[in-house]
Amino acid sequence: MNTESSSMQEFLEQIRRDAPDNLVIHNPDSNILQLYELNTPFMILLETCHEKDNFFSIYQITPGNTYSSQSTYSQYKALSKRPLHQHSCYEIMFVLSGSITNHVENQTFTYGPGQCCVMNKNIKHCEIVAGDFQVVFFMIQDVFLEQLLEEYEEVSEHKTEAPGMNPIFQLYLDSLHKTSRFHKVYLDYLPVIPADSILEQLNPLFNFMLEEIRKNSPGSLFFLKGTFARFLQILDTPSLYCMARVQSDSSSQEYIFSKICHIMEASRGRSSREYLEKQLHYNGEYLNRIVKKYTGKTISEYGQDFCLAEAGRLLTKTDMSVSAIITELGYSNRSYFYRIFQNAFNETPLEYRKKHKDTSVS
Repeated sequence: MNTESSSMQEFLEQIRRDAPDNLVIHNPDSNILQLYELNTPFMILLETCHEKDNFFSIYQITPGNTYSSQSTYSQYKALSKRPLHQHSCYEIMFVLSGSITNHVENQTFTYGPGQCCVMNKNIKHCEIVAGDFQVVFFMIQDVFLEQLLEEYEEVSEHKTEAPGMNPIFQLYLDSLHKTSRFHKVYLDYLPVIPADSILEQLNPLFNFMLEEIRKNSPGSLFFLKGTFARFLQILDTPSLYCMARVQSDSSSQEYIFSKICHIMEASRGRSSREYLEKQLHYNGEYLNRIVKKYTGKTISEYGQDFCLAEAGRLLTKTDMSVSAIITELGYSNRSYFYRIFQNAFNETPLEYRKKHKDTSVS
């Protein structure tokens, strides 16, 4: 055994020896697949990595128990070579800062600040420990989700217009059906606003959850469930996040294209190649080739389709002036807008409005 492997083995042995027995790793020596078994209704893991400073830390937080471990990065980096693993619970990975790469089945994705991934129990995956990042993992058993779902349904019954089922609850309910319980599905959440704005809302919630778990006072579980439900609500807010439900057998390019579609829809087509490159952590030319493959258009042309569709909606569903619509959609050249609109619809904006106007709009 080389020095690096020996050092890593000693570190893992220390964790197994000192940490509360809330998370058990089965087949710890396997090079193929490990199973992580959670022995508590929920757990929060906070991982911080600073490769340049040679630092890595883990905080493991459960009701009535907090365990922390610090090590050098060089000690811990061997985890990058660990096998894929599955959980006996649902895992929500949320990136607080930096970026983290995740092997999900046969695909590899990089997640940045504000991005989130929710995996069912059948997904095999492994995070790559490298670079600088801070990421929080919420590990949740069925019993905790059942309690949240009961309260969610109770609230929905008293609303005039019941909201659609939260995708995370739907993921849990699907696992109970014979026909879908073995499906490999994960949910991918991508911010449609700057990550800093998302984190301004979520950091106080996360800090409050950690404090309530740490205190473990009477009523703490009640507050914790309410705060976690608020977190799920934020993820399910279309003005903040777009969500993709992904079957693990989907091709990598198909999955990336679905992300591009969500971003374009949320931005009404006003997302440049450079912006997509930054959000998705892929080369802009590669993203352009994917869009070309599925649409026959460049990213710019594809985005223009979304923008013109929104222009058509505003013309028929609102009383906004054409000038206001042009400004709303971010065009500075009125003549250019008129030209591309007429090329797309064979009508001027005013002709389009007259022909397709929704008569219910006052």
